[in-house]
Amino acid sequence: MADNRCTCYDDLPLMLTVPEVIDVLGIGRNTVYEIIRTGELPSRRIGKRGQIRILKYDLIRYMEGNL
Repeated sequence: MADNRCTCYDDLPLMLTVPEVIDVLGIGRNTVYEIIRTGELPSRRIGKRGQIRILKYDLIRYMEGNL
């Protein structure tokens, strides 16, 4: 996502992967997993493999400090 850096909320996909959240927030992988683990950033597990996805709405609320 380095070449496709989002410049506004409208550019974000409806559901983001952890690597996409890392790029948007500009923080480390462990930090993203920690804020997910603590519930600061709500997430969903999708599919048989339980891949973590973050809703665009939840990420925006987190960035604006409204969670």
